[in-house]
Amino acid sequence: MKKILLIYVGILCSALVFGQTNFQKLTLNEACEKAKAEGKMVFVDLYTSWCGPCKVMAADVFPNVQLGEFMNKHFVCVKYDTGAEEDGKVLAQKFNVQAYPTFLLLNTAQGLENQIVGATIDPSEFKKMVEEAMSASIASLGKQYAEGNRDASFLTNYLQELLKAQMIAEAQEVRAELFKVVPDAQKSNREYWYIYDNQVLSPICSEPMDFLFAHFDQFRESMSEEKVLERISMAFEIKLRDMIRGREKMDDLDKVIKQMKPHHFNSRSRLDVYASLAQALRAAWADNKNKEKIEKVLVLCEKEFPKIDGEDLVWFYFPVTIFIAGSGTEEQYARVVKLHEYTYEHTGHQPLQIGLGNMLNAREQKQN
Repeated sequence: MKKILLIYVGILCSALVFGQTNFQKLTLNEACEKAKAEGKMVFVDLYTSWCGPCKVMAADVFPNVQLGEFMNKHFVCVKYDTGAEEDGKVLAQKFNVQAYPTFLLLNTAQGLENQIVGATIDPSEFKKMVEEAMSASIASLGKQYAEGNRDASFLTNYLQELLKAQMIAEAQEVRAELFKVVPDAQKSNREYWYIYDNQVLSPICSEPMDFLFAHFDQFRESMSEEKVLERISMAFEIKLRDMIRGREKMDDLDKVIKQMKPHHFNSRSRLDVYASLAQALRAAWADNKNKEKIEKVLVLCEKEFPKIDGEDLVWFYFPVTIFIAGSGTEEQYARVVKLHEYTYEHTGHQPLQIGLGNMLNAREQKQN
């Protein structure tokens, strides 16, 4: 009886192992050789030890039997830690991996057929994502592009696949080519809205957004004014706060303010404050020994920061106040500390409050 039970348990364990996605302990070269012999592609899970979604995929998605049957049928599956394994490091650099998890679909020559970025908790959804990636080979589309295919429908399809795979540099290049072949009269059509609605492809001051502002009425007719205003308000928000926190140069600030001026959206009054703060900062950064210019920045902060919600303020609060504290007078530094204390007491945004608490505690310990 015990022998029968042991045999049953062994069979059950084998079924569980082979039912789930079978990640094999192979080097990339070995995986490609095996895939070639078996007539399959190579599926690579690139992960890191600190990636929470990677752990969710490993624990809750890849063990699914239905997904496992599909994956094992079509792929030789391997996984590499990009922080610890050489194949992982090489692949992450080769394919410019910026987010985790990233899943690569490779041919047996180690060429990229497609990639999937991000996790899901639904095995059937992930299976669908893999199926779509298999049917839309970026390698094949890239070959047609390199051979000179500039048909608008082809470029649109290729661009959308690049966006799905988060291959941003390639997507920006293809977008530029698409704009060369699409007539201006059609660029405001609903079918191309995905370009303008994508922050990476169409930030403020990019070619697509400049076109949108120049043809605002046409976009309003094709997409509705509410939709267009919603998009540009977010684009202005991102642009201005990135300028304020020093992630973007101020070169385009005057252009940004000019483009924003005719439009009225819900966040407009707050973004006007951002614009004023950016102008004051630009002057102060250009002459950081001029205490009067720093004073203008500080006065704006004292007046406006208490009115801004913590979830908006947290984006640039620390770079701005650290600049004032480091470049201003002792009196200006003391006012920055008071601003810290006030914001710490009144904000409801926990990340901002925690950061301020750490700064205030460090200052107190230094004084003691």
